Amino acid sequence: MGENSGWYRINEVERRSGVSRRTVHFYLEQGLLHPPRRTGRTMAYYDDAHLAELHYIRAARAKRTPLFAIKEQLAQRFGRPARQAAARHARPHATRPPARRGRPPGRQDMRGKILDVACRLFLSKGFRDTAVSDITARLNVGKGTFYFYFSDKDELFLECAPRMFQELFAANWEKIRREHDPLRRLALRAEAVLPVLDEFCAILALAREALQSPETKIRGMGRQTVASICRPLEDDLSKGMARGLIRPLDTKATSVMLVGVMESLQYLQAAGIKLNAAQLRDAVSTLILSGIRSG
Repeated sequence: MGENSGWYRINEVERRSGVSRRTVHFYLEQGLLHPPRRTGRTMAYYDDAHLAELHYIRAARAKRTPLFAIKEQLAQRFGRPARQAAARHARPHATRPPARRGRPPGRQDMRGKILDVACRLFLSKGFRDTAVSDITARLNVGKGTFYFYFSDKDELFLECAPRMFQELFAANWEKIRREHDPLRRLALRAEAVLPVLDEFCAILALAREALQSPETKIRGMGRQTVASICRPLEDDLSKGMARGLIRPLDTKATSVMLVGVMESLQYLQAAGIKLNAAQLRDAVSTLILSGIRSG
């Protein structure tokens, strides 16, 4: 099988595709590549379709597409099931290839577990100090499992950040949504933060850390996280001003300062100043409303 025969040994596949044999074998195990033609226990030949698949995978990975999504795209793009059936009929005397593992069992369940563990670690350790190995150790899985679902830690964080924020206040969204008084809505938002103050401050710390990242996407997530916290406050402030309930002010600057008021409560706790939930709620409501109320 010569240089231009259309069949290649693994060393030639490495040279032509730029993908190491270890990675090629990993892609085979995960079902991203169709089985090679095996002529013995340790002898296998690859074809031009393998090279096309590997080039596609490399391009997709450069865009940080997770492997499980690439696998689905490959099936659609290359029509793998039909091609494999034809290949088996064309090679009746070839040694039967080993059964493909295909997609790992519990795919969505494992992906969800990775997200759950990562969210907890990001909140407790921060983005920079959380390693992929910390996540895989908690789950007792190999790094290959992690990289099947996420290209890297950055991609994982991009998915975790909005999830952490949404889950933190999920129990209070309906109560806030039903309230139409802008001043009361602001008070309810402050009350929603108090039971989860440490987690709220941890998310703010993650956002600040993300804003200092050299990665454009991570900085964008930091800005998006801050916006997701401040934008509802801006909306309530604007509606309150329109109804004459709130004095004229800069909604963007005021929303940031209101977030700072909530964050400062953590310093009270650190300083050993003991206030019960009712006292905290009254203090925050009075401070916020007295500072922005019209008249």
